[in-house]
Amino acid sequence: MDIVRVEVFLDEASEPLAVVTEPPFRVRLDPAELGEGVHALTVVTYYEDGSSDHHNYVFDVTRKDSVFAGHISQAPLRSPVEVDLVDAVEIKDPKPPNATIYALLPLVLFLGIALVAWWIAVRAESAVTDQPEVQTIARSVAKVAPTAAAPAGGADGATIYASNCASCHGANGEGMGQVFPALAGNDKLADANFVIDVVLNGRPGTSMPAFGGQLSDEEVAAVVSYIRTSWGNAYGPVTAAEVAAQR
Repeated sequence: MDIVRVEVFLDEASEPLAVVTEPPFRVRLDPAELGEGVHALTVVTYYEDGSSDHHNYVFDVTRKDSVFAGHISQAPLRSPVEVDLVDAVEIKDPKPPNATIYALLPLVLFLGIALVAWWIAVRAESAVTDQPEVQTIARSVAKVAPTAAAPAGGADGATIYASNCASCHGANGEGMGQVFPALAGNDKLADANFVIDVVLNGRPGTSMPAFGGQLSDEEVAAVVSYIRTSWGNAYGPVTAAEVAAQR
């Protein structure tokens, strides 16, 4: 699909930091223009058929002496938009490559491949003895796993969460600072209608996008149920009918 335009939002701003309407779709940020600490960048891509995608970047900015440096610690997969953190000082006066490092790189790569091959061989030898223990653990987990977290209507809430939510809220619901709140132990999840509304419609003025146009009622119910019954949460599942009632 052809891209019509790209809007870029910084942190929780309601107005876009940049709007790009022609390729190449690239956004370049200078860390010297941003405050120190963790920042969130939301990239909204609009396509010719009227659909859109939301991609979230998380990066931190630090200052050493008088020079700011930026580091993207987490970036989305399959994003059609390239985001660079550019240090203006390095652009004007790039450092030459270190000849010693480049000379040692092939050796380090070879040793790394050899180590991985050895580890795979060791694991293969122990697979037969490990298997009964793994099966026992799997049966134990199946006995204690709450039935409330079961997929709704065949949709797998854990998979949907991993694909759409974990990059911001963490694989274990731990969140990321104030930009992306923790879901583990979050008492706001007790209100099922509130959680469904946030997933369907997002939260204006924040980095939380709307997923109502991407996920079916069954998928929304599955991921909401997963969030409300995981990481120590015990708020119970929701149904596709509850989701449909709020669309």
